[in-house]
Amino acid sequence: MNTPLIALLLGLASSTGALAAAPSARATGTTSLEALLACKAGSDFTESQVEQAFHDAGLSRDPGSVFEPKDTPVALFGGTVASADVSISNPYKSLHVYLKGVDHQRLAQSWGVTTVNEAAETEAPSYLKKVDARHTLHVGAGDDYEGYSAAVTCQIEG
Repeated sequence: MNTPLIALLLGLASSTGALAAAPSARATGTTSLEALLACKAGSDFTESQVEQAFHDAGLSRDPGSVFEPKDTPVALFGGTVASADVSISNPYKSLHVYLKGVDHQRLAQSWGVTTVNEAAETEAPSYLKKVDARHTLHVGAGDDYEGYSAAVTCQIEG
């Protein structure tokens, strides 16, 4: 075999390896994001941890300060991410993800989030679950005007 052909084959092998690694990195990012959104008792996050999880999942900050999918849809909880954001201000930390193509009532039921959130100003019922004294998981009804079918929020107090 001649040297240019070997170099070409090695170049193709390394470029396809890089392409194969990208979905794995994205899968790790969505797994991290799902873990943060699970709002488990005792869990915590910083703004930089959430922003890194957004980035790893394939979301980037747009000029309006929310994170949105870059080039391809980001799959999460059986739907795709419309947008996401994080808010850190004393005494609350909140991580929000707005999803398309997800039935919010099924999602809430699958997580055992069954208490109707009477304070939610949504047409369909929204739900919340007080995980412990500091953690509350919210599963909100969608807003067709805003372009999402469900909203998931992990709120940590203190």
